[in-house]
Amino acid sequence: MNIKTPNTMKKGILLALLCLALFNCYAQQGVYNVLSFKAINNGKALTTAQLQKAINTCAANGGGMVYVPKGDYLTGTLNLRSNVDFHMETGARLIATTDLKQYQKHNSELAGVFYTEKAHNVSITGNGTIFGQGMKMMYIDSAKVIGDKSDTRQKDNFRKVASGNGDGPFYPKDRFHQMVIFSECTKVNLKDFTCIDAPYWTFLVVHCDDVIVDGLRIENNLNIPNSDGLDVISSSNVNISNCYFSCGDDAIVLAGYAWHWGDPGFKRIMKRSENINVNNCILRSRSSGIRIGGWDQNNMYNYNFNNITIFDSNRGINLGIGDYGSMENINFTNINIQTRLHTGDWWGEGDPIKITAMRGMPTGKVGTIKNVTFTNVFCRSENCINMYASEESKLENIFFINLQMEFVKSALEETVGGNLDLRPNTVPHKEIFARDIPAIYVENGRNILFNQVVVSWDKNIDKKHYTNAIEAIKVDNLRLTGVKGSAAPSNPDMADVLLNSCKDFYTDSKLTVKKIGDEK
Repeated sequence: MNIKTPNTMKKGILLALLCLALFNCYAQQGVYNVLSFKAINNGKALTTAQLQKAINTCAANGGGMVYVPKGDYLTGTLNLRSNVDFHMETGARLIATTDLKQYQKHNSELAGVFYTEKAHNVSITGNGTIFGQGMKMMYIDSAKVIGDKSDTRQKDNFRKVASGNGDGPFYPKDRFHQMVIFSECTKVNLKDFTCIDAPYWTFLVVHCDDVIVDGLRIENNLNIPNSDGLDVISSSNVNISNCYFSCGDDAIVLAGYAWHWGDPGFKRIMKRSENINVNNCILRSRSSGIRIGGWDQNNMYNYNFNNITIFDSNRGINLGIGDYGSMENINFTNINIQTRLHTGDWWGEGDPIKITAMRGMPTGKVGTIKNVTFTNVFCRSENCINMYASEESKLENIFFINLQMEFVKSALEETVGGNLDLRPNTVPHKEIFARDIPAIYVENGRNILFNQVVVSWDKNIDKKHYTNAIEAIKVDNLRLTGVKGSAAPSNPDMADVLLNSCKDFYTDSKLTVKKIGDEK
């Protein structure tokens, strides 16, 4: 029998303690607790310098984790470095100071809580929160209203609110711009944390490559203007998944801007944006749930969206070209969209899908939109699916496969309904204007296919400006296969389909069709 003596037992205990100490030392290697750098977590004292010191020390030692324990940390602009994971524990909050002198200026505007450029292998992770204090940067006593209403159906009563602020937006005070910025970075990881009340765009990822966004939550006040969720601009090889964004402006933006009105992070880099996937996300917006394009100089290719829910939004999916950049190969699969009319100065008019190619700049060529496919899409909307290209561009190869379009009556019909909003553009009388509204409208296109499509109308729709199931103008090669639909209940004797100056039309469906113009 092996009997341990007291000395042997003491040696064993000392050895175990030594091993435990070595283990703890090893476990903490590369972890930089911000409290060790005298960061203050009472939410009142500015602690930017201490947080930045932890980041700089971590980077100088080859990288690792900057660990932010539970507490409130008041901060101005922080700059992340290569090989640094900024990790916020559950209960940790970064609070954006309202003292604008604490924010760095890049280009001509102020950056927000994070400004990171030319970093590799950099991340923000954890279950913490970034609080933008955006409401303190707003005038909340009145809402912004549309300026020129002369082209609308309601004229001065357009989007009029009887009392209160309606759907906003508030007028902004001076504010910082994008709250979290990554510019010219590679291998970026944003995971699991929450952002609240950004006063401008919440995230800007620009000129970046190899980006993962997973499990983010954005809850901005819906009355804050310009409070986009995630803007991925002129970047490539990006995967966005499992996110919830509720924003006063576009929830997700993919675009090809080389420059954006002096905002931080833009470097006028000419490089196409490609290979971006968005999966399993829930989105709400006072403007667009998903927006692709705008004033783009860089071309956009290979964007894929799958399992997306868009609710309580002004626009659902918005594809727009206004400069010489073009977009191709865009796919939407398994999409649920619910949109409604809104008051206030928001872009959009309750359209579930909007696709436009029209001039947004005073000179130069206008790009094109080509190869866009919608598969398994359900829309419940207070306005039409809206596709328009001006004469100097075209919409080409736009396919809808298994689409349900349910057109419902709006509570704001009298003050908002019966108009289209094609903004942003610089085409006279084509911004917000009165027009007859079909369920699906397309003008200036080539190779437009509707396959297995059902159009239905709310039986209570009674305005005469609601018209056909489908209206097409100047479309070359329009195909309707397996399509079921009718004109609006307010116009029961109207044709299901109206064609104006279209060429090469085919349908196998039991639809009444009226042809006008120089149909051939």
